[in-house]
Amino acid sequence: ENYVNQGYVVVINITASWCSTCKFNEFRVLKNKEILQLLKSKNIIPLQGDISKPNPEIMKFLEKYNRFGVPFNAVFGPMAPEGIITSEFLSKDELIKAINKAK
Repeated sequence: ENYVNQGYVVVINITASWCSTCKFNEFRVLKNKEILQLLKSKNIIPLQGDISKPNPEIMKFLEKYNRFGVPFNAVFGPMAPEGIITSEFLSKDELIKAINKAK
């Protein structure tokens, strides 16, 4: 089932336990009170993938976006079905803008 076709915004975070930039993004952005509140909105679905251990399915997904490692954050939605790929050093403003643009 495709959540985007149903009008949802899907926020994807692919991370790994050994990735220091991922930890930085989590601490600075993804665990920020304002972002946590936003991700709890009824029309937003946050998804997390973890490649701490090799995961061929996630790697295949990353390759579709010409990425071969983490961190990887993307926002999909009715206005962004192809996805908005954020920078590796995620910022709160960048994530909020991507979510609003994808709605």
